Amino acid sequence: MTGLGRPFWLLYTGESTSAVGTAASLIALPVVALHINGDARQAGLVGTALSVGIVAARLPAGVIADRFDRRVLLLVSNLVGTLLLTALALLQARGAVPLPVLITTALLLGAVGSTLAPAESVAVRSFVPHEQLPRALALVQTRSAVAMVAGPLAGGALLAVDAGWVFLVDAATFLTAVICMALLPSGGRAAGSSQAPLRAAFEGLRFVWKSPFLRYAAVNATIVNLVFNGLLTVVIAAAGTTRHGSIDVGVQTAALGAGGLVGSLLAVPAARRLPPAQGVASATALIALALFGFATLHDVWAATLLLALAASAGPVITVVVATAQISVTPGDLQGRVHSGITFLAQAVSPLGPTLAGFSSHALGLTPTVMSASVLVGVLAVVGAVVIRHSTALTAHRDPAPEPLEVHRG
Repeated sequence: MTGLGRPFWLLYTGESTSAVGTAASLIALPVVALHINGDARQAGLVGTALSVGIVAARLPAGVIADRFDRRVLLLVSNLVGTLLLTALALLQARGAVPLPVLITTALLLGAVGSTLAPAESVAVRSFVPHEQLPRALALVQTRSAVAMVAGPLAGGALLAVDAGWVFLVDAATFLTAVICMALLPSGGRAAGSSQAPLRAAFEGLRFVWKSPFLRYAAVNATIVNLVFNGLLTVVIAAAGTTRHGSIDVGVQTAALGAGGLVGSLLAVPAARRLPPAQGVASATALIALALFGFATLHDVWAATLLLALAASAGPVITVVVATAQISVTPGDLQGRVHSGITFLAQAVSPLGPTLAGFSSHALGLTPTVMSASVLVGVLAVVGAVVIRHSTALTAHRDPAPEPLEVHRG
């Protein structure tokens, strides 16, 4: 725990626990919807509701994170998650959960996740010394990768018994996070703003647009997320042509999670040793090369390794961008700038599976992946141009650090 401090580890423990529970619920919600009458469209509606909740709450969440105590926001958001999942578990125990309830719950859970993300990001900045930020952010990425693997495995095992257990366990993980947040010192809050909420929300987007690096980082995240969201559709379609299709899907999906875990470990030295734009462009080029290999090599194990390689670059990009963003953003804009970048990154990513499906049907799997490789390669070249022509990033320093007021009792 040396260097990061007790507040960070409380935050990390609470959010890590709830992340695993949420990953389990993410597979349980559409499965429960599907089992209502066997209509796959109902499962799709639940997944869409979750994405809509995430995107719709993203910009308002940044405004809230900049105006209110982050500890209180984290505490309340996790408490709402606890209540939502407990109610869903009780309803499931009494019989089939109506589709409108599932859709509403997915929408609200997406909004809770969006509210937690900027509040946690700004709290990390308050709790962690500047020189330790890359390490802290890499640990957050590690948590996400572990949740991607452990959550679905746990959710699948509990679903085999009863879906109500998935929701009950997820409620318990949210409750664990509530306890951890209650033990935190105050995350501080920026000075109040007189701007109208809508104008305040777009202030973060304006800040991102004025910075060449952050502007490039937002475009980069948008395209890379779109590609990765469509990649699973390609993996499933490709596996359908092999002898052991279902096994191949499981192995290659796990490879994405394993690659993300390895990438989170590489992110710290990358963030510390490489200039931000160079780090992002290099990791993006690695994704392009891995996708090119995935498209041209038809051996299952080679494809699996290349998928893991591509996935390993994602956390590097995230940590490098987040470290630079926190450094250059004034304290009163931290939540809104974080929300602005993530809003842009997620706004079109739900289209990835649909675009991949239509492209694979019209052009074939290999041309689809090759097109994605070329697109990401162009993105890497644009990043190299940003390196050459953009001004250097200068870390922002507030006149005084935000006080950490310890709440007792």
